[in-house]
Amino acid sequence: MKSTQKLTLEIKKLNRKLEDINNRSRYMIYSAKPGKFMLYNFLAGTFHALGSLIGTALILGALAYFASQIDLVKPVATWMEQVVSQVKWEEVVPTLPTQ
Repeated sequence: MKSTQKLTLEIKKLNRKLEDINNRSRYMIYSAKPGKFMLYNFLAGTFHALGSLIGTALILGALAYFASQIDLVKPVATWMEQVVSQVKWEEVVPTLPTQ
């Protein structure tokens, strides 16, 4: 074997060992202080939910603002007038029998 190949193999072995140590240390952190781990996860979830709420409020607020700038009353009113004029009210609302 060439010396560069041996060196490459040794570096790969070292990388695997370092990854193994890193994974073990993560597990030790989680299991050593479960209260701290739960607190950090709770805070992360809280801030994630808060960010989602604020983002949704901003987007809905912007949509409401732009919708308020569009005058849809006249087209909707004319459409409703057309629909109402086509309805045969005698068939929809029964008349009271006369005595």
